[in-house]
Amino acid sequence: MVTRQSDIVQKIKIKASPDIVFSALTEEHHLLGWWPTQVEVDLREGGGFRMSFAPFSENTEKGQFLRIIPGQLLKYSAESSDFPHIAREVTIEFKPQGEHTQLVVTEAGWKRGKLWEKLHRSGEDSWKSVLQDLRVYVESGKDPRSGRKLYSQRSDKARIGRLAIRQRFLYKAKPKRVFQALTVSDRLTRWFLKEAEIEFKKNGRFKMVWNDGTTQDCKIIELVVNKKLSLVWPTNGWAGTPFANTQVRFTITPTENEDTILEMEHTGFGLGDSWARYYGTVYSSWTYYLLNLKSVLENGLDLRDEYSESVMTDEEPKDKEKQVGDTVEA
Repeated sequence: MVTRQSDIVQKIKIKASPDIVFSALTEEHHLLGWWPTQVEVDLREGGGFRMSFAPFSENTEKGQFLRIIPGQLLKYSAESSDFPHIAREVTIEFKPQGEHTQLVVTEAGWKRGKLWEKLHRSGEDSWKSVLQDLRVYVESGKDPRSGRKLYSQRSDKARIGRLAIRQRFLYKAKPKRVFQALTVSDRLTRWFLKEAEIEFKKNGRFKMVWNDGTTQDCKIIELVVNKKLSLVWPTNGWAGTPFANTQVRFTITPTENEDTILEMEHTGFGLGDSWARYYGTVYSSWTYYLLNLKSVLENGLDLRDEYSESVMTDEEPKDKEKQVGDTVEA
């Protein structure tokens, strides 16, 4: 493509195929692993995206996809809170070079003149940093932000850092049974939900309905039978939180005697009072339900009451007698 003198142009080689690099730049669960801390992506021409980066940066970014050729080309408009008066257009080209991909980023919308020079340099530095982080993530699988200084480290609120829920349980059940309890509709209703509708595939819909009537529409972003399940988990604006996506990941590991270790990780929480309330409620709710799963798998006992609530409710638990469910089949 033809570039103008004022365009920002950055190149980098990454040791991975174009398809892998493309996924790292467009799929929500990959993006959360190296760049934004909150992200929504509607990956289609005419679809939009929104990203925020707290607590690493105050910047937010949104835009619209203009052209998409998977593994070859990504073109989008972009508006950034760091550059609020600049309408930019970003073109990313993916060029295979042996076992590497050369990424060429061209950002148009910058004007000429001394008043623009500082902004232009800042934009160049930003892209250099972003592309280096992308290379680290794609080539190593590690989060390049680990240990990075937070922009608001001086405030008491920011010292909390990024909240994450991590819980680990040992179940006396085979991995297959635990995985089915997480992914099969009539198994989910025995310990977690009132109703469930599941499209058992990557990017499939995962609709949840709890006993209190709360509904939740999630999306499957990782699915490895009997091993892993990851979901995009929307906040739905609960308790004043932004309408943003968090992520829930289940990892299943067999023990030597064919029992199962289930690890649950819920990430993507922001900072502030509403996020703190959301985090606290979700944390206790996951503990409640995952312990109930242990009771159902090991003893066939569903310890929920009929009003058991979602992991997003702000209602007080109701004092009802516990119910006993059916035994889960082997």
